[in-house]
Amino acid sequence: MDNYNSYDSKTEKRIPAPPKTFTLTITEKECYLIIRSLDLYSRIWIGQYDRINDFSIYDTSDFVKKDSRVHILFQKVRNLMIPSLVSWGDYTSCSLGIWSDETNIKAINAYDIQQRLRYEISWFKKPEGDISVFFDRPWIRGSIGDFTVFCDRAEEGINVVLYLSIEQLTAIQTSLEVYRFLINRNIYDAFKYYTSNEEVLTLTKELSTIYKRYNYLTFSSDRNYGEKIYNDLDNNTSVLLKRIKKTVIEMVYVDYIRINIPPANSFIPTEEILKILDQPFEHFRKSRRKVLPDNVLKLPGAGFLTRMYGKEHSTTDYLLVWYDEKTRTEYYFAGEDYVLKHGGRLDLPEDIRKYIRVKCNRDGIR
Repeated sequence: MDNYNSYDSKTEKRIPAPPKTFTLTITEKECYLIIRSLDLYSRIWIGQYDRINDFSIYDTSDFVKKDSRVHILFQKVRNLMIPSLVSWGDYTSCSLGIWSDETNIKAINAYDIQQRLRYEISWFKKPEGDISVFFDRPWIRGSIGDFTVFCDRAEEGINVVLYLSIEQLTAIQTSLEVYRFLINRNIYDAFKYYTSNEEVLTLTKELSTIYKRYNYLTFSSDRNYGEKIYNDLDNNTSVLLKRIKKTVIEMVYVDYIRINIPPANSFIPTEEILKILDQPFEHFRKSRRKVLPDNVLKLPGAGFLTRMYGKEHSTTDYLLVWYDEKTRTEYYFAGEDYVLKHGGRLDLPEDIRKYIRVKCNRDGIR
């Protein structure tokens, strides 16, 4: 059962919005549609063309038997689009990585947005967390930065508010446009977003012709199965695209952003964080520091939280540090997994959490 009903009005706050920030309000269903479109858009950039058949709308299960040209044509497309993979084999078994040096930055930007959306909606629906990749802290590697998502209860699921730059909004719009072409078996127009290479486009035009020969997927118990899925997807994608285009045309910006503070991980502080005395040093790296930095939250036992800084501005991340005043040595966690993220959730592995609890109990901390 979803636990997001444990959220209430005290679990949000408002922060100033960056200049020229757009808001896009969507439903839970639309959020997952955007996630799927961003995912497919990125996968095509890295050569995973077999994922185009994941819609389960058309009877494509026996493509090779009915028309072996599909496989051959996609292989030729990938060889032209990503020549470095020619010697690697079949397009269904290998591709570029999402963060490969060769991967187009548009794919990475789309993946960044996908990560943020799936992360925020997952934590809202399940504040206690989970082990799936959807709960992993996003690694933002693209060129258009991160953004804020606010989730709230609705009669049917969740309302999701996205606070976006024009570049992020355009990336979502592009992925949905490609997605809609692919829903309609128009491989040719979809690939126009990826290349202007005439040879590639000629191949995709032939692929479009082949795809359009196939009927909707049917079952003996539901003869209209595929057609109903198609109509639903096509309509929902169309409605969402119209709303995004209207948002861009109207150019209405916001002054404030609403952000969620998960009740299970509220900041500052939790009992556990304030009871930290020290940590096993094998989990730390050392750094000499004569004095503590300014603007830090000091914790018992000479520990402190310090705000991390990116290339241009401070982030919402805090780094947990232990400072030995006698030797003036600073110990800090080596990995990104040990960062306090998004309002103070303590992203520590369970063995270290257990160590903290045992240490606090042993020293009689209450």
